Amino acid sequence: MQKESSNNKEEELTMNRRDFLKKASLGAAVVAGSGFLVGCNTTDATAPASAPEKWDMETDVAIVGSGNGGLSAGCAVVEEGKKAVICEIAGFIGGGSIYSGGGIHCWGVNTWEEYRKHFEDLHDPVLGKTYVETFRQTYIPWLQKNGFPITPAGGTRGYTKDWTMGSGEPGYLKQKSYFDALHKFFESKGGQVLLSTRVMRLVIDEAGEVCGVHALKNDGTQLFIKAGAVILAAGGFQANKGLTARYMGPYGDSIRTMGVPYNTGSGMLMAQGVGALTGGSFSTFSGTLIGISPNPQTEENPEAWEKARGSDPQSLPGIGDGRPPAIGWVSFLFPEDTTGLLVNLEGKRFIDESSPIDAKYPRVLQSIIKQKRGMALMIGDQAIYDANKSSEAIMKMNEAQGCLTVKGDTLEELAVKLQETYGFYKGAFLKTISEYNKAIDNGTADQLDVPRVAGHHKIAQGPFYAFPTGTCAYHTFGGLVINEKAQVLDVQRQPIKNLYAAPPTAAMFKEPYGGGVAAAGTFGYIAAKVITKGSV
Repeated sequence: MQKESSNNKEEELTMNRRDFLKKASLGAAVVAGSGFLVGCNTTDATAPASAPEKWDMETDVAIVGSGNGGLSAGCAVVEEGKKAVICEIAGFIGGGSIYSGGGIHCWGVNTWEEYRKHFEDLHDPVLGKTYVETFRQTYIPWLQKNGFPITPAGGTRGYTKDWTMGSGEPGYLKQKSYFDALHKFFESKGGQVLLSTRVMRLVIDEAGEVCGVHALKNDGTQLFIKAGAVILAAGGFQANKGLTARYMGPYGDSIRTMGVPYNTGSGMLMAQGVGALTGGSFSTFSGTLIGISPNPQTEENPEAWEKARGSDPQSLPGIGDGRPPAIGWVSFLFPEDTTGLLVNLEGKRFIDESSPIDAKYPRVLQSIIKQKRGMALMIGDQAIYDANKSSEAIMKMNEAQGCLTVKGDTLEELAVKLQETYGFYKGAFLKTISEYNKAIDNGTADQLDVPRVAGHHKIAQGPFYAFPTGTCAYHTFGGLVINEKAQVLDVQRQPIKNLYAAPPTAAMFKEPYGGGVAAAGTFGYIAAKVITKGSV
């Protein structure tokens, strides 16, 4: 009787979910029929479409996105003799992965024990263990076996201990070499990439199961693509200001985008429309420090981005307009390199810029976005300015884009100018610097209200500089909940049949960053092998 009751309960849950999805798909059909374009820069779940009477295409696996996750998945599918179609919203392959600097890394950790130690047991333990072991033991050897060009990065710290794309080509040509190789392999085995094709929503059949995708080409042509499985590798949500404001606090919408303008959380929202569970750390992300520029940002304008993306492939000029790089006095990557200070608009330090824990990549960024206006001022004196060889060039680059840097012959003059420019708390700032300098003289910097455990450089030699810094994001950490097979889970933590996802569409990290390009590729590969073989 107990078994019969359990079966009845499972049938009831299945029916409830099926009814929900049928209603959702009917609602989506009404929306689509009204001319409203679903799947754009929304913050709401995207309801699925019901299966059409006639499909435009059929394939074994439909993949959303052609970054490292999508192309790795595609190559791993066609390698097994199965058919795959990749839908890419942009006019170019590579997605956000091509702006990674070329790194394919797991922060240089080699084992699950090393992974746990560096990431402080903050990452999901099942996914973390699956990630590092598959990345080292299976994914990297697979890239090498198939001749996809990767090269040891040749460094001794963090990501520099791992791999980089290409074979030593200059600039972005190394990324181009890598992605061209993936693309060529994929198409040589029958795979098809549909560029300028936006996936609008998932498609479900009468049983409520995912059976394909509904896409829209730039020329207005709609495509219903039937697929035995769908892999979502559509990036994160950093280009969706509604979602960054919702999840990252009152200044979350000040985060600028690094990568592509299409990282709007569309993959996550489509999956939520079929009952997917979200999880992970929505309030944390990875990115870089930038200068605060009033210029419109190329990466938040699809038309401007497509134009810049089609330019010189070595330098991709114009891609970084609107997010000039920050000056290097505070290192968001390696805190041991930090010499300057960070203060907020209240004139106070808010993080130990030199701490191997507090300033571990990318906690400096995550702390800045919580400050007033989502910004901070990087403070240096002439000695710090001179010690950093790129100070002058980066300062000029930022000023050319309208960044309001401030210089004063004395600390008092600097404070007054900051007050006039930013509504800065000059009295609190002068107290902060005075106490900081005295603590360094006394050897008590680690006893300050906000300690400074290393990088004991006084702010004492005029003239003095203040550089306004904000953050850009290239990898959001919150997303769909998946299991070790890359299957998307529903609200009861059961796999949604035929639906898979790779980071950052899927949740992976929390606070410390563990390599988004590598995680995307690894779980894209896992999804493909589970679909085609049943296991990795």
